[in-house]
Amino acid sequence: MTIDQLQFRHVMGNFATGVAIVTAAHEGSFAGFTANAFTSVSLEPPLVLVCLGVQNASRKIIEASRAFCVNILTVEQEDLARIFATNGPAKYDYLAKVTHHSALTGSPILDGSLAWIDCRLTDVYPGGDHLILLGEVVALEAAQGDPLLYLRAKYHRLEK
Repeated sequence: MTIDQLQFRHVMGNFATGVAIVTAAHEGSFAGFTANAFTSVSLEPPLVLVCLGVQNASRKIIEASRAFCVNILTVEQEDLARIFATNGPAKYDYLAKVTHHSALTGSPILDGSLAWIDCRLTDVYPGGDHLILLGEVVALEAAQGDPLLYLRAKYHRLEK
């Protein structure tokens, strides 16, 4: 049976997710992309995975640095989610100007994020037109705020 790509995308869009920007830095160059394919994998050791399109320009910097940081976004960061969902190189220049700091790996931690998870890249697995990045968590922190959500190709916020 052949699965229609548009129908597959539509059906999968019914699964509500959080929104994150995955960042990396290597030798003065920055990388970042918006992701909603992210999950915890293991408590011992602490592992997470994130999916990255094979053609995504961030791939080179993540592989060179052998690290990445998952920045979980708040509703106030929707504009960042939109910028980093694009494929243009301008987002990397923009990342250099966004207020951020770093922890152990040197990957940018976006100030104001709901939470961040700093990871050392341990493995990369093929996954069709994506790569599955497995990272060991080396530092993390959570803050207060409302998460940015993604459902049916639109950004949402929790109803209160």
